[in-house]
Amino acid sequence: MRNLVFVFILLGLTGCGNQPHLKTLSLNREGNADLTKQNFQGANTKYIEALRFNPFLSRLHNNLGLSFEGLQQAEKAQQSYAESGRLAEALKDREMMFVARFNEAQLLGKAKKVDEAIALYQKALEIVPDSKETKTNIELLIQQQQGGGGQGENKDKKENQDGKGDQQQQDQKGDQDQNKDQKDDGKDGKDQKDKQYQNSPKYKPRPFAGKELSEADVKKILGEIKQQESKIRADYNRKEVKEQPRDKDW
Repeated sequence: MRNLVFVFILLGLTGCGNQPHLKTLSLNREGNADLTKQNFQGANTKYIEALRFNPFLSRLHNNLGLSFEGLQQAEKAQQSYAESGRLAEALKDREMMFVARFNEAQLLGKAKKVDEAIALYQKALEIVPDSKETKTNIELLIQQQQGGGGQGENKDKKENQDGKGDQQQQDQKGDQDQNKDQKDDGKDGKDQKDKQYQNSPKYKPRPFAGKELSEADVKKILGEIKQQESKIRADYNRKEVKEQPRDKDW
């Protein structure tokens, strides 16, 4: 993208409508010399001093705007160009009307204030319709405006896509967290249930309270078991004999 065309116009004060003070003429020449050497602060001081003698000179306000612009004080530069344009319009000074409008417009273009800049360039064309510099700057600003809109649209589209992607990641993370919570709940439930069983008196292991048996005790127990087995066997045999079918009497 090409830069805007900048016209560096230093104006003398000879031949202007209101005859300037001699001190104003001298200070303006010194300021112009400093500005040419890019001594912007020196030029700015000279122009401000000159305005003390002739505060309503359109050309002097324009030169002051150039010095402010060199000092990168854009707001003050724009104010000086605007004041220069108002004074020129009041005096019907068409040359200065064009210069002031052009300079303020190019400054607004640098500040990305495209609509305001184009409006001022169009006013400048009313004074000098054949100005190639003015027409070129208008075309460049329109291209920048159209290019900026496309970039903004692509940026919005990208942000929407990024927003959808972030939402999907958040949803997936939420599902994973939910599944994890369900697993943890199941595990916690099982652990809690096992803990209840362990704390219940019914499921507590009972301690063995037995004592060592002597040989006589063992023989006595075995004898009792043997007697019980014999008794059970005898009862079973009697029952079997009793239930056997009898032959039919003839």
